[in-house]
This record gives sequence, C-alpha cells and structure tokens, in this order.
Amino acid sequence: MTTPFYEIVTYTVADARKADTARAAAQELLATFPGFIHWAPFTGAGNVDARVDLVSWRSHEDALSAASAVGCAPEFADFRSSVANLVSMEHYRLPPGAQHPIVSESGVEIGRFRLKPEVNEADMRKAHATMVDRHLAGQTGWRRQHLIKLDDGLFLDLAFADTRVGAETICASWSGQADCDAFLAMIEPESMEFGVVL
Repeated sequence: MTTPFYEIVTYTVADARKADTARAAAQELLATFPGFIHWAPFTGAGNVDARVDLVSWRSHEDALSAASAVGCAPEFADFRSSVANLVSMEHYRLPPGAQHPIVSESGVEIGRFRLKPEVNEADMRKAHATMVDRHLAGQTGWRRQHLIKLDDGLFLDLAFADTRVGAETICASWSGQADCDAFLAMIEPESMEFGVVL
C-alpha cells in the first residue's frame, strides 16, 4: 500500500488577509499536481501571522517536483511574495503501518459487495490491493482505503477522499481502468453510497 509523504512548511506573513488569499489560490493550483493528496493549512493561535502548511503527496518525487514549482513557477509568485520569513521546510514519511489521517468533512465512498461463487477471497484481496496501489492511491484527493469483511459474507470497501465530490470523482475513475476491472470481475456489487465524515 502507498505510504504518503508529508511536506511541512513553517513561515510567517506580513499581511494576513492578502496572504490567506494567495494561499488559497496556491492550494487550488497545487491540487492539480500529480500525486497530490491533501493540503492542511494552519494559522498561529497566538500569532495571526504564523503559518504552517501540511501537504501530503503520494511519493517523495511528487513532493519534490511540486516544491520546485512552488519555489520558482510564475503562477505561484503571489504566494511566494506573501511569505515574509520561511522558517523551515522538510519532507517526512509516516512509520510503517501508520494511517493517513481522516478529518471532518472528508468524503467517503461505501461499497458493499459479495464474492462471485468461484472467487477465492485471497485472490480478491490481492486484486483490491493492486487496484488501490496502482490506481486509486494516485488519484487527486485520495486519502486511504479499508476493506472490511462482515460475518454474513458481505464485504465493505471504504474509500476516503478529501471531500465528498473527491470521493465521487475517484469512484468515476474506475471505468475502463484495467486494475479496477480485474477487481470488479471478482465481485457481485450490492450497493454504493457516498457520505461525509462528521
């Protein structure tokens, strides 16, 4: 399973209002970059000019490529000029087995299914892991995925994204994708629902 990389940037701004506008524009633009998962913007509790940006990426290479663009691409000029003092910027990785965080307003897709009679559960689980790692985890806004087995032979596929719209968009990306088709060929879907984490 893909383990996200995190970019943590600590800085101060000179004009909080203008900086927040530039930050929001940069956040929207960065969300279109390959490997982008989520950007969590923080503002100082005691110092309104203090900022921390926690940006998660599918790979270290994606994080480095985006950092290079933010540092020199003209479309990020307003964001760069809003920074009065860059305190630190570094990339980090979660320990093995740690889960990518889910927060309020994250979107979720809940798929219910059963195995086709001739399908072995181990094969389905392998196909599910391949689908997530090779395709779903690379989609913009994806956060994490859980496969759950219930007592009556019913399975739940829980897919979390940055927003409900993000979850719906990722679900729509399954169509015609080889790894997704391989998984779908093993199951008998019962229902699919979308919601929001409260």
